[in-house]
Amino acid sequence: MLHLVVVEPDTLSGKVLRFVLSDAGHQVRLVTTAADAFPAILGQETDAVLLQTELPDLDGFLLCRELRARRYYHPILFVSPRTATADKLRAFDLGADDYLTMPFDPLELLARVQTVVRRSRQRDQQALGTVVKVGEAELSIGELTWRAPNRPPSLLTPTEMRMLECLMRNANITIGRETLIERTWGYDFLGDSNRVDVYIRRIRKKIEDDPTDPQYLHTVRGLGYCFRPPAWGAIMDLTPANLNALAAGQSA
Repeated sequence: MLHLVVVEPDTLSGKVLRFVLSDAGHQVRLVTTAADAFPAILGQETDAVLLQTELPDLDGFLLCRELRARRYYHPILFVSPRTATADKLRAFDLGADDYLTMPFDPLELLARVQTVVRRSRQRDQQALGTVVKVGEAELSIGELTWRAPNRPPSLLTPTEMRMLECLMRNANITIGRETLIERTWGYDFLGDSNRVDVYIRRIRKKIEDDPTDPQYLHTVRGLGYCFRPPAWGAIMDLTPANLNALAAGQSA
């Protein structure tokens, strides 16, 4: 059983969501405003939040941002009638884990909720005490914190952490979008690949002095992204030619 909070001002939609989730055996708290959402979510046993984009007292996107700012790190899923790609990208940019448009298939809703919660729990179990270091850069998994010389620590969301961890553990190697999707969201990912680019931009804002001229997180045009600290050597592209050259003991 999951403990879920649904933030939905529309009475009918709220009842439908509560019925679908409760019928699957989950405990659901239904609130209609952002003011009621904060005490229902923060400091409570909450496995995930299902959030509408349009609330009577605060834009749903801003509520998502505020929850992340207040260190709520469990999954946030938008369930909204707004279908524009710009809305989806904005939700991901502000820290959402998933975005489902209305009308929705109840089975898909349940699958998405269970998937993001499962990933969150797996991350929590694996993260305690883990620190990834590349050069002088350091990612503290349990604290969701990035540290580098001559700059204050930066706090990451769980999704940003998973993506950056994948890149740092494969430092100086180009990682394609599909691989980043699998490592960040899993093989059963239901969204689109544009989400990778959104999160790369978010990470750069947090770890780079100048996100437009990155020193750590580089784009390899047509191939993907690479984590390479300043003063390291050239980026290695995971192309068949380079892999064959490495296997033959040659430089790629």
